[in-house]
Amino acid sequence: MALFRAVETAERADRRLFDDPYAAALLTGRLKALAGFARLPVAGRLATRFLDIGWPRTRSSAVVRTRLIDDLVRQAIGDGARQLLLLGAGFDSRPYRLEDAGGIAVFEVDHPATQNAKRARLEARLGEMPCNVQFVPADFEKDDLESALAQAGFETSMPAVAVWEGVVSYLTPAAVDQNFRMLARILAPRSRLIFSYVHQGALDGSVKFPEARRWKSSVGSTGEPFIFGFDPAQSGKYLGTRGFALMSDVSRRGRPGCTTAR
Repeated sequence: MALFRAVETAERADRRLFDDPYAAALLTGRLKALAGFARLPVAGRLATRFLDIGWPRTRSSAVVRTRLIDDLVRQAIGDGARQLLLLGAGFDSRPYRLEDAGGIAVFEVDHPATQNAKRARLEARLGEMPCNVQFVPADFEKDDLESALAQAGFETSMPAVAVWEGVVSYLTPAAVDQNFRMLARILAPRSRLIFSYVHQGALDGSVKFPEARRWKSSVGSTGEPFIFGFDPAQSGKYLGTRGFALMSDVSRRGRPGCTTAR
């Protein structure tokens, strides 16, 4: 995702969907080299073609999703959210590039190894980490995230906007269920939860999507295959029984993004 965001940032200002000045700094090795190549005039266009051949329909989906979630986060903060919770934050740079996030408490949740790598690269880029950002190490399948967030200072009485991007699809059904119920407990009224998911029909083959077999295979080859999917027709009911009300569900050819609110 950081590579896709870095390549999108290399587009002309009148063409790109967003500007992520930290994405390239979060990359290393070949990915960093490819992001640097993308900044070259004319020849840099080959970088997007290379990515689209290797990961069909993935880059375009990723950058559209990034812009959509950016807009939804800004909207939620404008509507009163005073905390930003990034679940499975990875190399997401929203706390540092979205001006709206600078004045609220931010909690980044992810595996400690990922967080250590991210902090080292961000500190090299920023010099000093913002004081409003708290890193919360956790494993969604094993750890008590509710307690970890409480210890980090997350306020259950204060409206928040939570982003769960690119994580749900890799969890077991039991972990997805457990975490939705936990989030319903800790998110105050008027909070919003934004999450992405893969269409269940694309995973089990019951619905045909262009290049679905290739992008499922490319994900599986990394050792982290897609496990969980949603049926959009049933997502409202699923969320309703777990304490949420569905606000919107936006699809991009089998890779929907879904917004919910309490």
